[in-house]
Amino acid sequence: MLTRKLGRAMRDPAKVVCYVRWRLNRLFVRRIEAPGGTFYRYRGELYPESLNRGNACSHIAARALKFCDGRGIDIGASEWPLPGAIPIRDEPHQNAYTLNAFPDSSLDFVFSSHCLEHLDHWDDALRLWIQKLKPGGILFLYLPHESMKLWRKCGPWVGLGHRWIPTSAKILPFLEKSGLEIVDYNPERDDYWSFHVCARRRDP
Repeated sequence: MLTRKLGRAMRDPAKVVCYVRWRLNRLFVRRIEAPGGTFYRYRGELYPESLNRGNACSHIAARALKFCDGRGIDIGASEWPLPGAIPIRDEPHQNAYTLNAFPDSSLDFVFSSHCLEHLDHWDDALRLWIQKLKPGGILFLYLPHESMKLWRKCGPWVGLGHRWIPTSAKILPFLEKSGLEIVDYNPERDDYWSFHVCARRRDP
């Protein structure tokens, strides 16, 4: 596994640097028992063990379902899709950049949990997702909070997997310029050290 990752990284100098940083950063992670449970200590912060179990969707599903109604998709669903959504996984024929099965302006909602940070061309992906929404359709994004050091690019838990750090300062202006109205938003980190943005596509 490490040999394959290093082989991919060697084709891109920036990835070589990230790979080295990832290997070094892993040395600073310590699993500890503390009052309240098991935690990981990393660069002065304590992170609950639950953050390393996946299923981020479960931490936001109840709130997302207040807005995500009708026919919609969950982009980056993995094995934990939003209930009622059509799961979109990373497959050659269908993925975050390829949604040919869905006509433009045909979906009631697009939901995505902890996917956007994996995309080099996140802005192109978001434009496509918005294009698939009906007027009045909902885009719901659940993203790692910038304070979560373990998930940062080249961090010890994600390495080359996370391509950038989503922040509200980047996401909100982009959505508004793309014809969406912000209808629900919490910039603070939640129990999964994440934040969400919910926006509605304006009528043309």
